[in-house]
Order: sequence, then structure tokens, then C-alpha cells
Amino acid sequence: MTIKEVKDKKIWENFLLAQKEKTFCQSWDWGEFNEAMGDRVWRLAAFDGSNIAVVFETIKISARRGKFLFVPHGPVFSAERKNAKEIISAILEHLKTMAMAEGASFIRISPILIKTELNEKIFKEIGFRPAPIHMHPELTWELDITQSEEAILKNMRKTTRYLIRQAE
Repeated sequence: MTIKEVKDKKIWENFLLAQKEKTFCQSWDWGEFNEAMGDRVWRLAAFDGSNIAVVFETIKISARRGKFLFVPHGPVFSAERKNAKEIISAILEHLKTMAMAEGASFIRISPILIKTELNEKIFKEIGFRPAPIHMHPELTWELDITQSEEAILKNMRKTTRYLIRQAE
């Protein structure tokens, strides 16, 4: 497993577009936004041979509680998602080295994974623990907006429809 920085937006975005589980928090543009806000950003990929197995955009955050490295809604695994524990361990070792060089106090990873016993076990065995606060929503819902507005409202609770109409 080799970890390298990805400097080509097209390679990064093409990998992400091919994955089902992803959010904008790992997009190239989100990294540029964070850079514009003054944060340092690395776009890193774990390679299995010549193929990208995982990408993980990493942001150095300077907050009151200290400096830390943050991987929002990542790492993003390729569709195969083989050797997850091995890959996350390699990512952690790489991030530890980066954290020491950057003067960061801790590393925070908030992956978009289904909450299963296996997924929790992987992170626990590597040494991670649940964070005391959330930086981004941990639970999100999706709404199919290809339906008509009338159909969307019809599928909502009565009180939700009422509040939306009241706001209009």
C-alpha cells in the first residue's frame, strides 16, 4: 500500500464519480474552499499497485482546542473495498507522520460508512474512539427531488407541509 498526494483534479474527481458512497466534503472544490478559508489541504490516495483503492482529503484545522488533521466524510473507498482494516491502518500511520510534522494534537476521521459492528470494530481495534462533538452531520437523509413539488409535499407529514406553506 502506497500513499501519495494527488495533484490532478481530473484523477481525483473521476475516482469520486465512480464511487457510490461519497459526499461533497471529499470533492476537489471543497478542498479549494477550505484552502480559501486559510486551512492547509492535502488530497491523498492509497494505491494498491497502480490502482487507487482509497482517497482521503485531509484538512489541517486550527481551532481553540488545538491544531488537528481532519478527514471529513472520508476515506472514500473504491467499489471493491478490500482490506479495509489494512488500508485504514496505513492511512493512520501516514496521518500520524503528517500530524507530527504539522504540530497537530490529534487526527479526526469521520467516514461515511454504514454503522455496522464490523465497521465499528475496525476503527476501535486501530485505536480510534468516538468523537465528543460532531463537525458535520453524522446522519443525513436524502429527498428525491425528481418528483413534482405536489408529490413531495404529499409524502411529508401534515405538520411539515403546514410549516412549509406557512413559510412561503
